[in-house]
Parts: sequence; C-alpha cells; structure tokens
Amino acid sequence: MKSSSKTVVVLAAVAFALSQAYLIGLVHHLRPNLVELQLTFSPDRYWEILGLWGEAGRQAYRAHFAYDFMHIGIFSTFGYLLARRGGLFGPAEPALARRAALMLPAAGLFDLGENLLQLMLLSGPTGADSIAIPLSALCSGAKWGLVGMFVWITARRLLIRPGLTSH
Repeated sequence: MKSSSKTVVVLAAVAFALSQAYLIGLVHHLRPNLVELQLTFSPDRYWEILGLWGEAGRQAYRAHFAYDFMHIGIFSTFGYLLARRGGLFGPAEPALARRAALMLPAAGLFDLGENLLQLMLLSGPTGADSIAIPLSALCSGAKWGLVGMFVWITARRLLIRPGLTSH
C-alpha cells in the first residue's frame, strides 16, 4: 500500500471510529437496545419498545437521526476506501475488491431507507399497524448482513494474508 493510500485509509478509519463512538453515545442508554428495535418486524413489539423507552428515550432516538445521516456517509466512505486502498486485495482480485468496496455503501443505502421509514413511523400515530415496520426491519437486516459480511471479509484478509498461510 502506498503511503498516501495508507494515510487516507487511516484517516477514514479514525473518522469512522469517532463517528461510531459518538453515535453509540447518543443511544447506548436505550433498553431494549436500538438494534432490537431496528430488527423488530412486529408492530406490537415495535410500539412496546418505544413505550419502554419513555418520552426521553423516544426524544433521544429522534434526535440521533440528525447525526446518523452523516454517519452513513462516513461508514460508506470508510468501507469503500478500506477495500480499494487498504491493501486487502491483490492485483489478481479486482472483482472481489469491487464487491467488497460496495458492501458498506450498499449497507448505507439500506440504512438510509431504514431511517426514512423510522422517521415516518415516529411522525405518525403511535401504535399504528404499519407496513413500514417490517420494511424498516428488512432494511436493517440487509444493512447488518452487509456489515457482517464486510467485517468477515476484512478480518479474514487482515488475519489470514494470502500467501502467508500453509496449505
């Protein structure tokens, strides 16, 4: 990896880590946690979780979206740069590098859809039996699936470098 590429990847990683820490700080106190809400397909359970959070929790959740939209761009850029400039893939692996580079930006699109659906739900009547709840959960599941695949590929590449393992 060239020095300029390394610098860009390191800066993107630092921006991602700081952004993720800030976002976690905004919603870490919510119980049940935010991921449980994101992956809830049932309208009854969805509204139950929001009820358990109380008004202060719902307000913190609403407020986190202002930053979460920026975070989508940060984690998408980080994933793209790590896959394309991070030295994870050799010259003979351009297709795998391209697929990996698109995973977090694609996850970002699902996160955007999830956020928009959540904001629509929060602006509507409480307790509504809306198709937006399972659609949001589908977006969240796709987002977390892509993130998980990206982490798995990246961890594997960092821990088991091609050519360094014995077969």
